[in-house]
Amino acid sequence: MDRFLNRVDELEMLEQRWAGGSAELFVLYGRRRVGKSELLDRFLEGKRGIYFEATSSKEIDHLEDISRLLAELTGDRVLAEQGLTSWPAVLAAVATEAEQNGPIVVILDEFQYVARETRDIGTRLNKFWREQGRKLPLFLVLSGSDVSFFQEDVMGYSGSMYGRRTGSLRLEPFNLRETRLFVPSWEARELVRTYGVYGSMPYYLDAIDESQPLIENIFNTILAPGALLREEPNFLFSQEGRIRDRRPYFTLLRALAAGQTKSNELAQRTTGGDSSNLSAYLETLQEMQLVRKEHPVTVTNPERSKISQYSIADPFLRFWFRFVLPFQGRLRSVASSRRHLDEYIAPRLDEFVSAPSFEEICRDWLATELQAATVGRWWGKVREETPDGPRTIEREVDVVAVDADGQILALGSCKWTNGTQGDAERKKLEAVAGELCTGGEQPIFYFFSREGFGKNLEAAAASEPGRYRLIKLAELYAEPLSS
Repeated sequence: MDRFLNRVDELEMLEQRWAGGSAELFVLYGRRRVGKSELLDRFLEGKRGIYFEATSSKEIDHLEDISRLLAELTGDRVLAEQGLTSWPAVLAAVATEAEQNGPIVVILDEFQYVARETRDIGTRLNKFWREQGRKLPLFLVLSGSDVSFFQEDVMGYSGSMYGRRTGSLRLEPFNLRETRLFVPSWEARELVRTYGVYGSMPYYLDAIDESQPLIENIFNTILAPGALLREEPNFLFSQEGRIRDRRPYFTLLRALAAGQTKSNELAQRTTGGDSSNLSAYLETLQEMQLVRKEHPVTVTNPERSKISQYSIADPFLRFWFRFVLPFQGRLRSVASSRRHLDEYIAPRLDEFVSAPSFEEICRDWLATELQAATVGRWWGKVREETPDGPRTIEREVDVVAVDADGQILALGSCKWTNGTQGDAERKKLEAVAGELCTGGEQPIFYFFSREGFGKNLEAAAASEPGRYRLIKLAELYAEPLSS
C-alpha cells in the first residue's frame, strides 16, 4: 500500500508495549489483505530489528532468508556467507544480538508457513521463550493470515505455545464507513457503492483512483485483462495450504453470490445433496472469514437453532463471484470487458449494492449510535391484519438492535432504490414489533433511504421524533475519522 490509514489505535498500542521495555511475545493475525504487513512495517520504522516474511517454500529457504536478514542487522560476515541451519540456531543468534546490543524487534510474518515446514517450531519457540526470550530486551511478533491456525495452534489451549504470549490482536477490516478515507472527495452515494464493490479491506480500497469515477475504477482494477484484482480470489485460495482443489469452494461461493443462502439449496448446487461435504466446505470458508452463518438476531441459542442462512462476508468477493467468475468468456479482451461493464454490471449495480451492502452500513451505524450489544437481521412469521382478515406472513427486517438482556432497542428499514421510504414500511415494522416486543419499552423505528422519505412518514417522524428516526445518507458518514 502507498498509504497508511486509520490504524492509529493499533499502532499506538504496539508503540506503548515497546516503550514499556518488557520482553514481548506478541501475536498479530487476521485474514489476508487486512493490512497486517503495513501495520508491522510502520511499527518497525526507526527501530532496530528484522522483518521476516515466510513463504510456502521449504525450511532450508526460510533459514536462508532469515539468516540473510540477521546478517544485515548484525553485520556478521560469517553469518552472511554460511547461514544458519536450524531454527534453534536462529533463536540463539537473536538472543545473542539482544544481549549484546540491546532492544530489537523480530517479526515472523506468515508464521503458519514456518509451522507447516518445521513441525516442532512451536515447541522450539516455547522452550526458547521460557528459558531465554522472556528475560531479553526482545519484542518478538508472530503474525499471519491463517486465522484458525493462530486461534488453535498458537493461542489455543492445546497449542504448543499456550500461555506464552504476552499479548495478541486480531486485526479486523476497516469500519464499513471508513471507505471514505481512501476517496475523501466522493459523495455519500458513491461511498456506499464503493463499499458494495470493494468492501472494507485496505488492499482493495487502496487500488482505487480517486480522480476516476467508480465505474472506471471497476473496469481498471477488476475487469480489464491484467487488472490488479482480476484474479484476486484465485490468489487467496492458492495461498491456503489446506485447500487442494478450489473448485467446490468456488461453486459454493458462486451459489451464495447468486442468492442461494439455505443449506439444502447449497447442498444440491455444490455437492449433489451431500450435506456432510457441504458442512466441511462451509466450515473452512467460515474459518477463512469469507462466509458467515446468520440467524435471526433474536435467536438466543444459535448453535441449536435450525433457522439459518449463509452469505459471503466480503463485499469484494460477493462482487467477483456475482459479476466476474460466471462471465470469464466475456472478459477475454478490453472491448468485451468494457461491454460487460456497460451492458450488464452498470444497470444492476444499485440492485446489487442494496442488499446486503447498504444494509450492513446501516447496521454498523446503528450499532455505534445505540451502543447495542447486537445488531443484525430478523426474519420469521408475523400475524398481521389484511383486507382479507388476519394472515400469517413471512417478514424480514433489515436492521434490528438488541441490548445485552435481549431487549429489542430498534427496528429499521433500508431502502436503496429510486423511490422514497413510505408509510408501508412503517406499518410493516410496527407489525413485526407487535409480534416481537411483547413487554418492556417499545423500540425506536429507524428508516434509512437513498432518495428520502414520503410525506406521511416525515409527518409521523415530526410528530413523534423519539419514536421514528429518518436517516439520510450524509448522516451515515457524518462521524469524523482520523487518518
